[in-house]
Amino acid sequence: GSWTPTSPGARMVRDTELETQVGAMVLSLLPFPQTVVALVQVGFPLNQLLQARSGRTLSNLDYAQWTMYWIICALWMLVETNYLWLLVDYLPLFLEMKMCFFLWLAHPDYKGAAYLWYGHIQKAHKVLDDNHYAKIIGAIEKAKMPDSVKAGGEAMKGSDKSEEIAKMLHEEASKAD
Repeated sequence: GSWTPTSPGARMVRDTELETQVGAMVLSLLPFPQTVVALVQVGFPLNQLLQARSGRTLSNLDYAQWTMYWIICALWMLVETNYLWLLVDYLPLFLEMKMCFFLWLAHPDYKGAAYLWYGHIQKAHKVLDDNHYAKIIGAIEKAKMPDSVKAGGEAMKGSDKSEEIAKMLHEEASKAD
């Protein structure tokens, strides 16, 4: 019963290794799919935001669009990293669907993130805001600010150590003599 590279157990190990390597491939029509999707998810929206900001002030629509976009992007990355990571490898065309979703959210002709805010999320947020905003602001106002943070606080003032330094230098000089 010795183990050899041609024994049935060895073939099973090799087959499992091959399945693991082949099964982890991303099925995508895009060249370099993770890179393309990362550029669409972060690079394109960042470029759009910088263009929207250049030379003019942002409108309420722009603020809603980009605030919602970056919130959705951050939540997506959190959920994908912790829960959906398996879909990237095993759901065919997952990256293409993700790319289309983020393009829809950020594209200036669609402004999907603003649509989600004004069409769906704002109503739910208003209810929560009406119920909890006053409580949160009240708790913040009751919080005592530390004395060291207050303007003109004694702890924030710097101290002049030149007398102490001169004294130490004088002591060291007298020891050397």
